[in-house]
Amino acid sequence: MKKATYLISFLLISTFNLFAQDHKNGVGVHFTGIDFYGPQTGNYFTNDKLNDASGKNDKKFFYDPAVRVTYWHAFNSHFDLNAGIVVAALQYPNSDKDSSFIRSKLYNSAFKNQQPYVALDAKLNYNILPKFNYLISPYLTAGLSGSLRGADKGIDIPAGLGFNIHLGHGVFVNLESNYRVALSAINQNHLTHSAGLVYWWKNNKKEKPAPVVTMPAPPVIKDKDNDGIADNDDACPTLPGTKQMKGCPDKDNDGIADNEDLCPEQKGVKQFNGCPDTDGDGIQDSKDACPTVAGTSKYKGCPIPDADNDGFNDEVDKCPQVASSVNNGCPEIKQEDKKKIEMAAQGINFETGSANIKKASLANLDKIVDILKSEPTYLVDIEGHTDNVGNSEKNLELSQKRADACKKYLIEKGIQESRINSTGFGDMKPIGDNKTSQGRALNRRTEFNIRNY
Repeated sequence: MKKATYLISFLLISTFNLFAQDHKNGVGVHFTGIDFYGPQTGNYFTNDKLNDASGKNDKKFFYDPAVRVTYWHAFNSHFDLNAGIVVAALQYPNSDKDSSFIRSKLYNSAFKNQQPYVALDAKLNYNILPKFNYLISPYLTAGLSGSLRGADKGIDIPAGLGFNIHLGHGVFVNLESNYRVALSAINQNHLTHSAGLVYWWKNNKKEKPAPVVTMPAPPVIKDKDNDGIADNDDACPTLPGTKQMKGCPDKDNDGIADNEDLCPEQKGVKQFNGCPDTDGDGIQDSKDACPTVAGTSKYKGCPIPDADNDGFNDEVDKCPQVASSVNNGCPEIKQEDKKKIEMAAQGINFETGSANIKKASLANLDKIVDILKSEPTYLVDIEGHTDNVGNSEKNLELSQKRADACKKYLIEKGIQESRINSTGFGDMKPIGDNKTSQGRALNRRTEFNIRNY
């Protein structure tokens, strides 16, 4: 019990030895198990082996023993170089799932062909925990390895996980497992597991003590205003100030010295030489008609007006005198008005080859007039269309005259000209087949498209 207590106390004390910077290099001896059997069969730990004497199967580890001697170098508390040489005598599988190799492991009577095996490797370790600061410190490792077995040469990449257990005074128990991926055709993937001791020795180089320098007596500094800033460096040597202001005062604490501040009693901004811009709109309060509300220079610092208070300012409001929270500030066009105008437009006809409106069509035009008068925000686009009979240029001219005739009638009935647009398209936009009389009849039409901006 006493021995166990002494051992635990020793390990705990060793945990707190923080002298990693004094140990740069180390050497180690490791007992290693090389496992080609696991990658060959998928059984990585133990398997049954026939006992010729008893005729029964025994549980066996199929690792080939080896010795590894290593050199270690620490770059810093987290990264180490680990280089070593491995020596063993083993039977090497010639191919993936080598049946001869597998039988040699499972049966004592099977043919065995052990040969000397030498491998050189170099790996970079990443210490997850600095090894000199903790009792147990895990690390990740990866590198490159070259091997020689008789006349056969191979290259593989080892990668794995290890643990250092600090026993104190630079001595560590080292445990490490690697999976080695074969890069050359003659090589086979395999595992290595090792346990050993590593000794890190101290760096005995001692730093030379810094020479003792006798400092001259400090010069006498003149500071008239006693603000801690020498008069030679003080922009305001007779007024107490701050170092940030080069010795000058800043009454309003706006970061602008009073001698450069046009408004020294009001906290301001550098852009206006210390004068305030309360609403932060880039317009000085003294020139801002609305100093507490952000605005634009176009409106002397006030916000863009919204005459109808519908949430769309007058610069984007298509109907600035009519309140509407939708449709860019304009009321939405009523679907029933749209349908009434479409129906009325279908009943507008002209005398053949002329722009004279038939009297029977005037009642339909009056229906459109009534809707436009009841909804003063509505605008209307009148489009004239013809079929393709005759000359296209004359058709275009006739369609324009017919659209203009409808426009003239609306103006005469009291609709402002600015609300009406008339355009002739001739036979360019057919909606029916011009090869049939029914299609041509559909193409001879006048359309009234209402909008409100």
